[in-house]
Amino acid sequence: MQKPEQPKPEHDHQHHHHVPHHPPHHTPGYEGSSRVWLYAGIVFLVIAIIYSVVLLTHSRGKPAAAGEPVADAQLQFDPGNDASGIALGPDKAKVVVREFADFQCPACGGFEPAVEQLRKEYVDTGKVRFVFFDYPLEQHKNALLAAEAARCAGLQDHYWQMHDALYAHQADWANQADPLNQFQSISQSQGIDSGTLLRCLRSGSTHETVIRSSDYAEALGVRATPTFAVDGDVYSGSITYAQLKGLVDAELAAGAQH
Repeated sequence: MQKPEQPKPEHDHQHHHHVPHHPPHHTPGYEGSSRVWLYAGIVFLVIAIIYSVVLLTHSRGKPAAAGEPVADAQLQFDPGNDASGIALGPDKAKVVVREFADFQCPACGGFEPAVEQLRKEYVDTGKVRFVFFDYPLEQHKNALLAAEAARCAGLQDHYWQMHDALYAHQADWANQADPLNQFQSISQSQGIDSGTLLRCLRSGSTHETVIRSSDYAEALGVRATPTFAVDGDVYSGSITYAQLKGLVDAELAAGAQH
């Protein structure tokens, strides 16, 4: 999901500079010299096009393999900032996958099965460290409270159970005027003390931690959910597990060579 952008102002008036028309003066050799200048202009245009294509090709680097996602950007992440997210996996894992997401975002819900599979095959086996950052979008009215609910469950050592359940039951609470009852029901189904969770939400004790995570995403330039990074390569939008696995395997292989 994209952050809404402000519409750009339109200009109602266009100003045209009037150039008086004068008939051409026919002088000896005029037509011949005009033809020379025409040919020269065409040659110059062709050279400019070729140069632009070469420059664009070099700026893009080597093309990605068919079906392989293309990184939107490269960032140097400071592991110290991972504290604003929720992490799984060993601190010294060779590859770190970071996700910036919104619990109410449908695209994030669609991406979640790929992330769950990644956690099972790579994080739980110690190959990858995974860090989830809250980035609730303003247009999703219940996203912020859902993020706080997951963090409240985390205070009971049940963060990931609540995280997964919120995505699994996204349709049940996303459009509720007051989703608290749904959050309580979801927490109970996961063996979480719903009364404690409700008191945590009403006190706002996890609000600042969610805002800190969101501010970090903003500072990095994240503008859409889901956005994820495999080490320093940043991608936006959901992809298949096979594609995510390919990106991770490539980083693991590259790390093994150094």
